Amino acid sequence: MALLDHKDRARNFYKYFSRIYDYINPIFYSEKMREKVIEMAEIHEGAFVLEVGCGTGFTTIGIAKKTSPERISCVDLTPEQIKRAKKKLNANFFLGDAENLPFKEKVFDSAISAGSIEYWPDPLKGISEMVRVTKNGGRVVILAPRSPKNPVIRKVAEKIMLFPSTEQCIDWFEKAGLKEIEYVEMGPYKVWSKLVVIISGRVP
Repeated sequence: MALLDHKDRARNFYKYFSRIYDYINPIFYSEKMREKVIEMAEIHEGAFVLEVGCGTGFTTIGIAKKTSPERISCVDLTPEQIKRAKKKLNANFFLGDAENLPFKEKVFDSAISAGSIEYWPDPLKGISEMVRVTKNGGRVVILAPRSPKNPVIRKVAEKIMLFPSTEQCIDWFEKAGLKEIEYVEMGPYKVWSKLVVIISGRVP
């Protein structure tokens, strides 16, 4: 298990990292990447949207441009992250776990998780939970950091947190029962043009 691929360690890390999160996050996750995540979620006006691992609300702000904040439900493991997100918009925030979402089945029109799956001990379970709470025909979208190609960098990175390959993400989506799977590999800069994979699947 990687260092941060554990709920308590991840929670403690973000307890302190939340203080500088909004300064660091834009280096790895640009507005253009956020736009692609939201586009692939197919959010319509009035949609009920779930965000898993909302952090300090960067993606949430983008979602709120498509549907009203009152229809957005955000889950995060860290109270400090939620506290900062609440200052930015009036969405519904829940302290919770991606692998045990506190919602009934078929509640949301779309479910999004951007930059959170790398901390989940069981990614397939987390994706399956997102599928469970999403309505038939709705989209589930994940943004995940891709596994580095350089074997030395990959070995070091994977000791810190999960870096799945695009193929691994597709496999999880298929096993979770998602259909019409689409993905795009992109990044914030030309030098990091394939830093992440954004993958979307439809709930049948």
